Amino acid sequence: MAPRARCIARGATFPRTLPLVTGNSKPAVPWRDANLSPDWRRGFEFVEAQLGGSIVGYEAQPRWRPAWFLEVDVGGEIVPIYWRGDRGHQDGSAGQDILSYEANIFRVLEGNGLPVPHIYAVCEDPKGIVMDHCAGRANLATARDDSERAAVLDHFMELLAQMHAIDVEQFERQGMKRPADDRAIALGNFEQWLSQFRKQKLRPEPWIEFVARWVQRNIPDGREEVTFVSNDSGQFLFEQGRVTALLDMELGTLGDPLADLGGLWGRDLSEPLGDLSRGLRHYAEVSGREVDLDVVRFHTVRFQLFTPLSLAHFVAGAQPGIDLAQYHAWHIVWGRTALEAMAQILRIELPGVDIPPEQNSVRAPEHDALAEMLTQLYEEAGDDVNRAYQIDRPRRLALYLQHVDRLGAAFDEQEREELGSILGRPIRDLANADRDLEALVLEAEPHRDAELLSYFYRRLLREQELYRPALKEISDVRLQSMG
Repeated sequence: MAPRARCIARGATFPRTLPLVTGNSKPAVPWRDANLSPDWRRGFEFVEAQLGGSIVGYEAQPRWRPAWFLEVDVGGEIVPIYWRGDRGHQDGSAGQDILSYEANIFRVLEGNGLPVPHIYAVCEDPKGIVMDHCAGRANLATARDDSERAAVLDHFMELLAQMHAIDVEQFERQGMKRPADDRAIALGNFEQWLSQFRKQKLRPEPWIEFVARWVQRNIPDGREEVTFVSNDSGQFLFEQGRVTALLDMELGTLGDPLADLGGLWGRDLSEPLGDLSRGLRHYAEVSGREVDLDVVRFHTVRFQLFTPLSLAHFVAGAQPGIDLAQYHAWHIVWGRTALEAMAQILRIELPGVDIPPEQNSVRAPEHDALAEMLTQLYEEAGDDVNRAYQIDRPRRLALYLQHVDRLGAAFDEQEREELGSILGRPIRDLANADRDLEALVLEAEPHRDAELLSYFYRRLLREQELYRPALKEISDVRLQSMG
């Protein structure tokens, strides 16, 4: 068996008796007797072969990508394993094998003394990384107090500086490409994400094109230093005031080290990290780098747009199997906060929107009944987290549609009025108007940035208000100020 990683927790990290993947209340049975699909049977056999042991515990992680917590008995020692499955779609990865790519990054980081999950193997069918299930918990909102939260953030910044100090040739040997010039350093893999978005888009996306064009026109000058950057930074486990494992490196590239600082503002929306301005000062101190706040803001805009770029085609045309409610929520909130970061750079005060009184349509009883039935089923699921997750997906969509029934018509009238002012004509069909708006955005001169930014911000605020019942913990999140 391969050496154990520094981050690993000795002994079991979750109960030995685990529920069946079907989510019923019966005691767990040996996995070979369980109701597993042929794909997962092959996957579990692969894990046993790679570790030379037997799976004695298994639990599916209820989330938007396939994942498993496993316990493997290897010579009498229980080895906690995490199966990180394939996302099931490409983002800005240009068709590469993203899981093997990520596994190689983890191997480089582990070889340089950073606390990361040890990689045992990458399975081809079903696709997944077999890695250590590390000690600790995620989300600094769960820290015992502000003192622990500050200590963990300081430690993370120290690890980030250590990661940025690794010789980039080690990553180049894994196939990563060094950016050719200062523009490429600043953009990272933004152009790949944008190209993939445009290939997949199903309708005009004027606000996304507006932000993308702004990013391309406002690249910071003089970005010369190249390091490995995780991009989707701020993902880690912690315990007793220390980071126990850095996680999620699938978006890693070679580029501007300040990109990882910009990414923290997005992570803070869903997993509050504490005082990020203080964290930036600590990073500057331990790394010896000057931290230009407008460069960090630029990277916040750039990286916040990655989520809408990758999710736009899902939101525009629902596909079987995806968590549409979650994807749409991320699409709205990460788009809105990209605009907020842009406004910080432009020193623009953003507007609000008038929320009209709710008014039910004649279809309200059906919307209300559907939302109530799904909410009842969700509550009845109780501690069965897998069943609760499966019910919550359509429940959140029903809550959204219920709210659209009450507010959608009034918001559409606001939209027609504002969009008509920009396009200079009355608007009847909003979908057709978006085609004209996207054409305008792609030709607009910089002097219209403030006008378009304010309009698109109001537009996303309206969409956010419609989606409010389904946004859950990100309903009112805002970007922290950088000072």
